[in-house]
Amino acid sequence: MIKCLILCTAQIAIVAMLVCCNSPEETEVPQSTHPVWSPDGSKIAFINNKVGVENGNPINFEVFTMNTDGTNMKRHTDNTAFEADISWSPNSNMLAVKSYRDGNDEVYTIDLVTGEQTNISNHLSRDDSPTWSSDGDAIYFSSQRDNEQGELYSYAIESKELTRLTTNDFAEIAAVWSPDGSQIAFVSDIDGDDDIYVIDLLNQQLTQVTNNELNDWYPIWSPDGKTILYTYGDWNTDIWELRTIAPDGSNEETILIRTDSGNATWSPDGNQIAYGSSKNGTGEIYVYNLENRSERQITK
Repeated sequence: MIKCLILCTAQIAIVAMLVCCNSPEETEVPQSTHPVWSPDGSKIAFINNKVGVENGNPINFEVFTMNTDGTNMKRHTDNTAFEADISWSPNSNMLAVKSYRDGNDEVYTIDLVTGEQTNISNHLSRDDSPTWSSDGDAIYFSSQRDNEQGELYSYAIESKELTRLTTNDFAEIAAVWSPDGSQIAFVSDIDGDDDIYVIDLLNQQLTQVTNNELNDWYPIWSPDGKTILYTYGDWNTDIWELRTIAPDGSNEETILIRTDSGNATWSPDGNQIAYGSSKNGTGEIYVYNLENRSERQITK
C-alpha cells in the first residue's frame, strides 16, 4: 500500500475549475483544451464545448480525437455534461475520462474501436483523475467514497476489481505515475499555495519539486521520466505558463506563456508539447516543437 502520500487539501473540484481560464460561461466562445497525446504518437485527444456554446450550455465539454495535424477529427461523447481528465490506454485503443453525465463525477472508459462506454467507478461520491497503468491492466483514479478528502484507487481491467491504494487525511489531487512506475508526482498546498511533490514508492522519500509564488498544477512526466511538465499561474493575476522541471526540483524552465490553465501533454518522443491557449481569441490546440522552438495551431 502506498503510504505517507501528502497531497493537496483543496477540494477535488479544482480540477474541473481549471478547464479554461477564460471562463466560457462569460465569453461564450468555443474552447478546445486539455490535449492528450496518444501513446502511438498518431492522435491527440482533447475536449471542446462548441456544441455546448451553441446550445447555451458552455460547460458542456465533449471528448474528441484528431490526427496530430488536426485532420480526421472525431467526437466520442454525446451528452449535455462535462467531460475532462483524459488518459489513453497504452495500446491507444481506449480512453479513460471523467464525466458528469450521471449527475456526479464518474470515471468512464471509451472504446475507440467499438464505441462502447463503461462507467468503471460507479459510485455516488466524486471519482476523477483517471490514469492508465503502463501495462494497460489497470486504471488509477481518485475517489471520495471512503474519505471526503479523497484517496487513490486501482481498477483492474480484466477482473473489474477495485483496490484502495492510500489511507491518509489528505486529498489525492492530480496524482500521476512516472513512466517506470517508481514515483508519483502530485499537487499539495501544504505550504500555503499549490506546489508539485514527488514521492519515491521504493523508499517513501517525499520531495517538494516546485516552490513558486503562484500555483503549480497538472504535473505530467516526460516519456523518459527525467522531466515534469506543469502549468503555473492563477486567476487573480491571469498569468498562465507551461514550465518544466526535474523531479529533484532542479533545472526549472519556462517553456511557454499565455497558455490555458488546463494540462498540456508530451509527444511520445518527448520532442513536442501540445497545449491549449486562448491567446488568439477562441481556445485552440497548439503543438510546440522543443527542438526548433516553433509552434503550429492544429484546431480551428
